[in-house]
Amino acid sequence: MRPALITILPMLAAAVLVMVGGERMARRDLETRTAADRGRLLDFDEAFRTELARLDALYLAHLDDLTNAALLQKSDEVSKQAANITGVRQIRIFRHKGKDLTIRGSREIRRLPEIVLKDGKRPLDLNSASVLDPAMLDVPLPAAGKWLPTSDPDLRLHCRTPQGGLLMVFLIDFRAVHVSTAIHLASWIQTPLSPLRESGERVVIESTASGELVSLGPQQHGPAASIIPIRSLSGDWQLRAWDGLVVTRSHDPAVITLALTIAVLLLASGVMLFLQQKRALKLAAERVSFVNRVSHELGTPLTNLALNLDLATECLTARPQESLRRLRLVAEEIERLSRLVANVLTFSRRERDTLILQPVLCIPADIIQSVIENFRPALERRGIVIETHVSAGETVLLDPDALSQITGNLISNVEKYATDGRWVGIRCEIDSDFLTLEVRDRGKGIPPGARARVFAPFERVLQATNEGASGTGLGLSIGRDLARRMGGNLELLETTKGASFILRVPSPPPPAIVSSTDAT
Repeated sequence: MRPALITILPMLAAAVLVMVGGERMARRDLETRTAADRGRLLDFDEAFRTELARLDALYLAHLDDLTNAALLQKSDEVSKQAANITGVRQIRIFRHKGKDLTIRGSREIRRLPEIVLKDGKRPLDLNSASVLDPAMLDVPLPAAGKWLPTSDPDLRLHCRTPQGGLLMVFLIDFRAVHVSTAIHLASWIQTPLSPLRESGERVVIESTASGELVSLGPQQHGPAASIIPIRSLSGDWQLRAWDGLVVTRSHDPAVITLALTIAVLLLASGVMLFLQQKRALKLAAERVSFVNRVSHELGTPLTNLALNLDLATECLTARPQESLRRLRLVAEEIERLSRLVANVLTFSRRERDTLILQPVLCIPADIIQSVIENFRPALERRGIVIETHVSAGETVLLDPDALSQITGNLISNVEKYATDGRWVGIRCEIDSDFLTLEVRDRGKGIPPGARARVFAPFERVLQATNEGASGTGLGLSIGRDLARRMGGNLELLETTKGASFILRVPSPPPPAIVSSTDAT
């Protein structure tokens, strides 16, 4: 198989390369670019900025309310109010006079950085702590407060001085603020985007923190034609727009036709070479295997013949019973050679289409019993119990040699492959002008995956054999072919243990001879 693949793969690769190269050579791309509508884009930008500014002002107003509540209400009440404001994790209150205060906001699983004044209480973790300048207690901050970073990029400090000698610091989780803002914008943005969507603009609104918020347009080619940055309290946003680009692709029919023709020729040549090589390799392998098997099949009985004849000759006078037993073994080996030669000749005639059956009047029971008796010594020597139910004693019209050969091949399979079952059952009967022969054993059986190919020539499903008998793989193939030439079939039945083959062939009775006297 590998040499055959080595033949077709280069041809297939060449055909693919010819097709790809031909398509590239024949390709004609025409680009039509439509500039983005800057007016609609700027109108949306203004609406988006206005909404972000409104959200920022609303958030700062919430912080103003929280600041006032912290001055007038108890810590528990302030904590409940802070938990309702997105992102507020903690409030620290520092005083010139009085005890510093910590108010928890919304619950946070992770550990929050400490917020302390320089030269004040030493933090547990100096690397993560936010250390503030004590001078902030004396210097009033802007009304909108002052934003400071922390060691955690998601957390920021918002500092306020609502009155002299008092500093309020809010620890804000900006990722939570950004997520809440993005959820609101995803709903709000649908109306302002309507003009851009209806005009088919290619626009993306995205954030550096959470990525893409919304995307419009079917195609976006290359870098954006316009990028508008927007900064807000909740994070940095940007509006990206692309020019419309329509690519019209066509192909030169002459180049495509030439490439397709060459590719088809290459592929057809490769397939033909592949099939020819595959067929030749398979035939060569089958012939080599067949010759080896036949040589082995011939060699074993011939060796046994020579050995048993020598032993029979040596003990002919001194031990006549032993000599007689040896001669019986010689007869068995001759019978085995006869079956092998018959199978080979039948297969050869079938291949040359010269196999012709000759139906004659015969008694199937006598033929089958004769075959059983020929096998009986060898089967009993191997410990195989023979159970027979042969009732086909009528005279019928069929080919006795074909029936004998089929029966012998089925029993021979039991001898070679099913000796471990220690039993063979042979049933034969005639019913409604049909002869039924069933041969069963209790061996290892035939695997389900091999049932479909067990009747193919040269197939040997079971590799384990008895006493060196390798088999040629022709017995079942010849049996089924003979059965079908007789007008019937040879089948493998479903069994839970062992194997069961059944032969069904027409067995018409002999034609009645009517005399002229009877006719009168």
